[in-house]
Amino acid sequence: MRSLLTALAALILTGAPALAQIGDSDQPLDIESDHVEVFDSENRIVWTGRVIAVQGESTIRAQRLEAFFTGLPGEGGTGGWGDIERIVATRDVLYVTPTQRARGDRGIYDLASETITLTGDVVINQGDDVITTNRFVTDLVSGNSTFGEAGDGERVRVVITPAGDNETGGEPEGR
Repeated sequence: MRSLLTALAALILTGAPALAQIGDSDQPLDIESDHVEVFDSENRIVWTGRVIAVQGESTIRAQRLEAFFTGLPGEGGTGGWGDIERIVATRDVLYVTPTQRARGDRGIYDLASETITLTGDVVINQGDDVITTNRFVTDLVSGNSTFGEAGDGERVRVVITPAGDNETGGEPEGR
């Protein structure tokens, strides 16, 4: 039990700043699941079964969420595990913010490269706009994103809906 509490404290204390792009880092990170396992010797924590992670107004839902830490037990960082290196969400992954929804089969947040990669049957919604692809990578520093896997034969589809009242034939706003 002491190891579990130490690991969870390490996740919360070192993870909040590192998760700034997932949610509001000033807000607590609240993770709920059916089961949690702490692997002290491997510096990782695994939540399984209807996982819901909430920070501020951002939410990640998945069947499995795994956090990997840098360092060895007893080395630097809060709680002795170091900082969070990456977070992997698998099976029925859904990421929701007030302005976007993204879903896929697997999501990886790599803190060193500050990238988020979503793979599988990926669908991203922002308002009425929709992107479907098999791979989405976004650089959280530059804001640049790529869609699709080069040379795999899969196509990327983007549906952009103009602003305005299109049902009544009105002109889009701003024109």
